[in-house]
This record gives sequence, C-alpha cells and structure tokens, in this order.
Amino acid sequence: MNVEESHQDVLDIFAAVQSVVGADGWGDDDPGWNLCGSGGEDAAQYTYASTRRLPLPGTPDEVAARFVKALAAIGYEGARVEHDTELTPERTVISYPKGYLRGTAGDGFAIFFQAFESYVDVSIDGHCVPGRTPKFGEPLNPRPTDLP
Repeated sequence: MNVEESHQDVLDIFAAVQSVVGADGWGDDDPGWNLCGSGGEDAAQYTYASTRRLPLPGTPDEVAARFVKALAAIGYEGARVEHDTELTPERTVISYPKGYLRGTAGDGFAIFFQAFESYVDVSIDGHCVPGRTPKFGEPLNPRPTDLP
C-alpha cells in the first residue's frame, strides 16, 4: 500500500460508516496527515475523525451490527460490537482490529466507532505507509495555508 492507497482506504472506511448511518449531519471533521516513519525513513499516515449529531437509523446495536457488515464488505472482517458500560452515557463501540481499548495494528491502523441514541462518532487512523507526507495545498492535503 502506498500513500495514495492508504488515503483512499480511510475514505472508503468513512464511506462505509456513512452508508450505515447516513451522509448528512456530519460535522467536527478532523482530517490530517501524520509522520509515522522511524529510522530516518519517510512514512505517512492519514487520519480522519467526524461526528454525526442526528438520530440513528436504528438502535446503537443495530447500527453497529450493520457497520460490522459494511466493514467486512470492504475487506475488514472480524470487527466486533462491544459495549462500554463504565462511561456515562453508556455506548456501543467497535474498535478494529484488536477490540475496544486493546490498541492498534502494528502500523498504527485503527478504526474507532461509537454509537449513542442520538449520534455517532468515528475516528480512523490509516495505515502507516512508506512515502512522504503530502504538503499543504497538494491534492491529498488540500487544506488552505499561508505557508510558502
């Protein structure tokens, strides 16, 4: 996987979330690129987080179960629906690939999805892949900047 493919993978995962809960009502989007290499090698990781503050099209458990199926359809099998009853409000969660509060994949990849009665929150840390982190203003990082 290269930088472009890792970026597209994150977008595909977010599209899978939207296919389950709806494409409208999303906000607080937080996309970004991180350096993730070691040993002096260039490596990049794309991250994306967003919240949808609208009623869910079903119970949190139903929505989460549909998201598990949507993930499997794009190649991420084995996600599990779990519940966090320690925090208030209680929440239905999916944390892939290792499960809730069990960490990320070796390359930093992780999907964290939580569903409540009236909103859903998702955070995706893409795969850390070899390559240069896109600079501001480039097609993969189009945020405006006043840097030269």
